[in-house]
Amino acid sequence: MRKVCWQTLLSCGVVALLLHACGGELPDYPARTPPAGLLENPATAVAGAELFHRHCAVCHGRVEEGRSSRADFFQPPAPDFREGRYRLLPADYLYWRIATGKTVEPFASRGSVMPPWEATLREAEIWQLVAYLRSRGTH
Repeated sequence: MRKVCWQTLLSCGVVALLLHACGGELPDYPARTPPAGLLENPATAVAGAELFHRHCAVCHGRVEEGRSSRADFFQPPAPDFREGRYRLLPADYLYWRIATGKTVEPFASRGSVMPPWEATLREAEIWQLVAYLRSRGTH
């Protein structure tokens, strides 16, 4: 129990440092709870990887994953989510970003080109993407 508490505190501290280094805090977003056990299920991340390669890799992937050369000119750039900081972001924040894309602030005024996926993907599919992005952020 004590070990878990320290790990949680350390994770929160790392997130706070990353946000500070990025020059800001997470914007307000609606809290959302994933279905119980979904994010811990390895099959969820596997399904998310398939969705990522089908819908997201063109902008967020590496060249060998099908990233378009157009994505090199996005401002702000589209991340590929391999940085460890994405593993530490709250799952409901990632869900919200995928669902709403560029349609919300502060992303709309910053020039984001990410489309909202909530009309295209089912809720379970967005959670699958969240699970994959968090597993991708281990490099």
